[in-house]
Amino acid sequence: MDQTREAQDRILTLPNLVTLIRIFLIPIFVYLSWSRSRLILGGLLLGLIGATDWIDGYLARRLNQTSTVGKVIDPSADRVLLIAAGIVSFHDSLIPTWLLLVIFAREIAVSSVVGTVAVKFKRRLDVVYYGKAGTLLMMFGFPFFVFAGADTTLSSVFRVTGYVFLMPGLAILFLALASYSKKLVSLSTSGQG
Repeated sequence: MDQTREAQDRILTLPNLVTLIRIFLIPIFVYLSWSRSRLILGGLLLGLIGATDWIDGYLARRLNQTSTVGKVIDPSADRVLLIAAGIVSFHDSLIPTWLLLVIFAREIAVSSVVGTVAVKFKRRLDVVYYGKAGTLLMMFGFPFFVFAGADTTLSSVFRVTGYVFLMPGLAILFLALASYSKKLVSLSTSGQG
């Protein structure tokens, strides 16, 4: 069912509220995870925040409440959450620095492509499905690295599990970056700027 322009311009929707709650929980995750004694709680909260990423999208489709604002703040919340998880991981040395640099470089590249399309071509790039899948895998992976930092008897199991989710997720996210870059090149070569 197609939505009217007025429906697309709505700001106050249940899915947008869920996204805003996710954003407001990110500083609490950082606070909890800044101390090794609270890493388990931080990891659980990170997992909860990551899981709600699919809830807002589901609600938007199910309730026919997709909105332009939601299409902007939802991927922005994902970016902020990944960056926050990366900062915590760097602070506590939970993930190798080279891997964090690759993750951050990819985030910067995506932001650059999306920003260029928005500014130069006055368009918004819709999130590709496999980009959401890659983000979900990353959101499953990061909490396990946080759990591993708590130095429990299962730390090595948590770390391996983190890699099992994080590495395929990162590979998929690079495919999404390639898709966004291809769209930018297409727009540039078609002279739509």
